[in-house]
Amino acid sequence: MKTTGKNILLVLALLAGPMVAAEAQESAAMPFIDNVLTPRAAAMGGISAGVSSDAYAQFGNIAAIPFTDGSLAAGVSYDNWQPSVAGINTGIAGATYRLGRFGISLGASVAVNKAYEGISETGVSLGKFTPVDWQIGAGVSYLITDSFSAGVGLNYATSITSPYYKNLNTFYADIQLMYRIRQFSISLSGNNLGLPVSSASGAKFNLPMNAGLAVSYGNVWGKHGLEAAVEGKAYFGGPSAMGCAVGAEYEYDSLIAVRAGYHYGSVKNGIPSFASVGLGAHFFGVNVDVAYLIASGNSPLRNTFSVGVGYSF
Repeated sequence: MKTTGKNILLVLALLAGPMVAAEAQESAAMPFIDNVLTPRAAAMGGISAGVSSDAYAQFGNIAAIPFTDGSLAAGVSYDNWQPSVAGINTGIAGATYRLGRFGISLGASVAVNKAYEGISETGVSLGKFTPVDWQIGAGVSYLITDSFSAGVGLNYATSITSPYYKNLNTFYADIQLMYRIRQFSISLSGNNLGLPVSSASGAKFNLPMNAGLAVSYGNVWGKHGLEAAVEGKAYFGGPSAMGCAVGAEYEYDSLIAVRAGYHYGSVKNGIPSFASVGLGAHFFGVNVDVAYLIASGNSPLRNTFSVGVGYSF
């Protein structure tokens, strides 16, 4: 009976945790590693490699760090991910440092999922458990020429879905290239590159690996600044899927930023379609950013929001 209870608990864990989507053949392992939406990126349709570097470059564009004007950026943020369905609370921390032609990035995130109660076949409660997913990583980039940079990030992720079975663990890498010509940038990236992970039953699931291409434009006219980007991703290794995002940011006098974007996605890669809006404020090196996702009535992303604070110089 104890074994049966544990099996039931495992099934509930898989349903409650983010490892497997609705159907195994249409899912990827650990989709949370692809769902780190920091406030600025979330407000611009979820664009990552297509925008200039910020404190969260470890989960965005490591190759952009050597192109920044500042030296240090650090930030922390909070995401309330899919509040009406999954209710996942995610904390994210990141920092970047530019030293000459080199860039260094650090990042970590922890996602706390809804607690669930395991029930044995006789109806006896096996207690409540809260699944937790976390990841941590570091990256380095280098400005090879005045117009071309390359970066690589290494990450370790763990998914704790049940108190009775081993945790799901994996290492994965991100590889990014960026080329700038005047006000335009082109980015190529290979993301979430790693080996499959095995569930407690022995089934293997691929990570949400993808290849990305982004084109962006950025310019400043007096007190007015504009950055706009379009980014496309093709998922491979697991269920094939496509994702595309467009986003823009208008900034006035380096004080106030208004952002908006749209993301076209698929439930296969864990991020359905949504529109987004956001605001940012900068003063004395401190920045405060907020983002809100706008999704259709039956989308799990309804009412998802992100807030963050950071410092840079």
